[in-house]
Amino acid sequence: MGVGVDEATNLDELIEEHIYRYTGSFIFVLETGNARRIYLDANGSKSLVYDPAAGAAAATTPLLLEASDYARRFDAELYRGLTVEQDGWFPAGLTAHTGIRRLMCNHYLDLDTMQTVRHWPVGPIAEAKDFDQAVTSIVDETRRTIRAIHRTGISTMALTAGNETRLLLGCCRDFAGEVDFMTVNAPGAELDVTRAGELARKFGLKRRLLAYLEADAAGMEAWQMRVGHCITGSNMTMHPSVEPLNGRIFIGGLGGEIGRGFLWLNSEEGTEIDASGIVTRLKLPQHPTLLREVEEWLQPLKHYNSLLLLDIAYMELRMSCWAFAQSYAAPLQLEVNPLVSRKNYAAMLSLPPSVRRNNGVILRCIRQSWPELLSLPINRYGDWRDKMRMARDAMGDPRRAIRKIRQLGTVKLGRMLARRAS
Repeated sequence: MGVGVDEATNLDELIEEHIYRYTGSFIFVLETGNARRIYLDANGSKSLVYDPAAGAAAATTPLLLEASDYARRFDAELYRGLTVEQDGWFPAGLTAHTGIRRLMCNHYLDLDTMQTVRHWPVGPIAEAKDFDQAVTSIVDETRRTIRAIHRTGISTMALTAGNETRLLLGCCRDFAGEVDFMTVNAPGAELDVTRAGELARKFGLKRRLLAYLEADAAGMEAWQMRVGHCITGSNMTMHPSVEPLNGRIFIGGLGGEIGRGFLWLNSEEGTEIDASGIVTRLKLPQHPTLLREVEEWLQPLKHYNSLLLLDIAYMELRMSCWAFAQSYAAPLQLEVNPLVSRKNYAAMLSLPPSVRRNNGVILRCIRQSWPELLSLPINRYGDWRDKMRMARDAMGDPRRAIRKIRQLGTVKLGRMLARRAS
């Protein structure tokens, strides 16, 4: 870090100032005369697991355990209970193996005690005095990161119909014609493929359409080993589709969800939040082990307002434990998500709910960086095809469709009552 450290040094402040000014994916190991710690980046995009009893830590569980111990300590009951074979995962520091823990972002691992300690946030996030300045900060930080990666000459950026990839595109307006964009032609991704093609034609982008390929049984098992059997899902099945990116740096859009209040549905700043409610919002089963772990995670955070608490929950219980449990699933690719940085997250969280709801942060960033990109709708066709897609999705997953209708109905009822009350 290039700074002196002694017994009087406030290590937390020092780390925050000198390490968390960086964006990108990293793990930071601190060793001083009186402290040995491991820190993750702002969202733990390089995952780490540890065995407190053995005093050991590693990228993934297979690196901690011999093959016989890996099989013996596999918690089949918890694996089934959290529906990992479907779309579940292990939040709150849990893993698929008894005694193995996952380090969540915003915590460091004390290597002397093998205990984790929360180091961020240190208090409520102050509301931005200038909303436009906060948005400018996000755009500038993200642009600089993308430009630095692009200059390597070996980067590829995702291009879909979604929010975050549109924001990333806006941030590289000055050099977008030089960027290598890609979309996977996966089943069910017709909107992404169509909209990415339209964006490429309208704005002169170089876009590759990657063929959809499925892994065989051996390939899926190898993928699961690399993630410690902590998740499954479509990435496990379709990972051969992105093998053309081997040897390249993949620029992804993870992190923007923090600015969108992803878990806020039916919530205000004073909404009561408990462990069961968080698990429900994560769409996971009410398993007693999970409830106990989430309750322990929740206790030190209960003094925060409900919306910030839900943002931290999404960051730590979902992103850190699901999205980035896949950190090492593609060992021949390097993935960097430019929206993941302390500066970006602090700026997003500093904006009030009135700005952040309804994708407000994303839209403001795009309007500031490249407003013409909004001439093509985000996450919808903008015509009759949207109704066709909704009908197809409902037939494909009726339970999800019913849940979504109920959620939207509750939101509309709440808005109606609020209007009447005012």
